[in-house]
Amino acid sequence: MSRRSEEGIALIAVLWALTLLSVIAAALIVETHSGTRIARNMADNAVARAAADAGIQRAILDLHALGRNKKFRADGTVYGWRFADRNVRISVRDESGKVNLNRAPEELLAAIFGSVGVDPGRAQSLADAIADFRDADHFKHLNGAEDADYRAAGLSWGPKNAPFEDIAELRQVIGMTPEIYERVVPDLTVYTLGTAINPDLASERLNATVRRLFKSVLGVSGIAYSIRAEAKGPNGGLFIREAVVELGRTRIVAWRQGDVTN
Repeated sequence: MSRRSEEGIALIAVLWALTLLSVIAAALIVETHSGTRIARNMADNAVARAAADAGIQRAILDLHALGRNKKFRADGTVYGWRFADRNVRISVRDESGKVNLNRAPEELLAAIFGSVGVDPGRAQSLADAIADFRDADHFKHLNGAEDADYRAAGLSWGPKNAPFEDIAELRQVIGMTPEIYERVVPDLTVYTLGTAINPDLASERLNATVRRLFKSVLGVSGIAYSIRAEAKGPNGGLFIREAVVELGRTRIVAWRQGDVTN
């Protein structure tokens, strides 16, 4: 092999080596940028979480305030608040403006489903399925569902046969869909003591629905409050915290991360 051929081969080898080094360098730069972006997003989300949690505590303090010192109305109105350079949106709602899912009779549950556009047959089936889900026996309501029905539907669970402890358990009731759940969940609670609602705090639709069935709708207010706090970071990260507080003992009975829907 001539000297010129050897030099040509060496040049090609050098060019391939440089190309390989360039690819490795580019990959390292991309990985570094990606790692930096991930770290920045994690820090941003951590601050947003802390700000949302602070919003819950701010609302709890307001619930204990008296007279003119109170800033938040317990009717679901959304208020803005600044914390740690974050915009926090806070809303408080007295649970007495909702129907107790464990105590409501089937006719009321069916009426609530009907008020949000569910057809009568399906509304009654859902109401009976809820009754079967929460009662302790294994006797099936006319349009309800017990273990065999859940198995036939291919579900890996059956009725709880115990009271609902959290409204989110309503998603497990056979026949419930995400769309129907989102429509009725603002009207339901598990944190009130009786079957009545406070008409001053309930929505007009729920008030009308209850009044069609019962003469008295007056409930006791100030037992439990649901609080929602949303905090958004500068990079667009959104964190939602939801809590339910029993005011008498200032006891937090529910604490969860909310679903981001926007």
